[in-house]
Amino acid sequence: MEFRQLRYLLEIVRSGGFTRASEALGISQPSLSVAVQKLEDELGVILLNRQERTITLTAEGRAFHERAQEIAELMEGVVHEMEEYRGLERGEIRVGIPGMLGAHFFPSVVAGFRSRFPHVKLSVHSDGANRIQSMVDAGELDAGIVAAGDFPDSIASRALMREEMVACVAKGHPLAGKRAVTLRELAQEPLFLFSEGYFQRQYLTEALAGLGLKPEVAFETNLVPLLKEVTATGGGVTTLLRMAATEPELAAIPFDPPLYVEAVVVWKKNAYLSMATRAFLDFMTGIAAREAAPPRPGRKKG
Repeated sequence: MEFRQLRYLLEIVRSGGFTRASEALGISQPSLSVAVQKLEDELGVILLNRQERTITLTAEGRAFHERAQEIAELMEGVVHEMEEYRGLERGEIRVGIPGMLGAHFFPSVVAGFRSRFPHVKLSVHSDGANRIQSMVDAGELDAGIVAAGDFPDSIASRALMREEMVACVAKGHPLAGKRAVTLRELAQEPLFLFSEGYFQRQYLTEALAGLGLKPEVAFETNLVPLLKEVTATGGGVTTLLRMAATEPELAAIPFDPPLYVEAVVVWKKNAYLSMATRAFLDFMTGIAAREAAPPRPGRKKG
């Protein structure tokens, strides 16, 4: 039995007949028929019903087709893995990232990574941290950026960055002139927050709960631009990472005491990590190292 015979059978089933399969495979229909006939002779069973106009699988054919698909997928994985050893000339990484970091942090990451690995494709999925973690755990994403916390044993993580969380209000809001705001003061205001499942919403809710406070959520969304626009119209308070609080219509007020969010990059532990994914994780680790490094002392004059 040859692997090409498995490919031929899979294509016949996918195409629905010998004619289209031969066109897709680039071989003549008689050669295709002979190859499948030899496969059936070798196995001692009939795999295809040829009596009807549409080619269908026999019972034995259905069992063989299932195994053939598994073998084809394994072979595809092996070939793909070997290709990656040729200097990361091909590859794709599926990354999950929350919307705010996606808009204000990740563009420079993409530019830096693309500059170093121009042939590797980055496919970015934006969602809440809880959903991103679940997708990484399920193998639907190769890596994700989420808030630091307790992870299941199936998830591995590396520290990435630490960013201040600030309260944001319209310039005409009564809190706009304050040098700092407490969580108790925040809890007295109508809040415009991210939807459930986003780490800032969870972080703030837990911080307020620790003081026995419950937020009055007047508006929620997972769209960062909409959250900013609604806050800029006045009447409520939102929270943003300091890097995202750049709109001139908004006043950013630090918390007293200051609040910080720590972000980490996560991936599935003990799962196969492609060369591209490993390169991405190493790249992100380099960013984390630069973020954590103390500032260099300035030159002394004299």
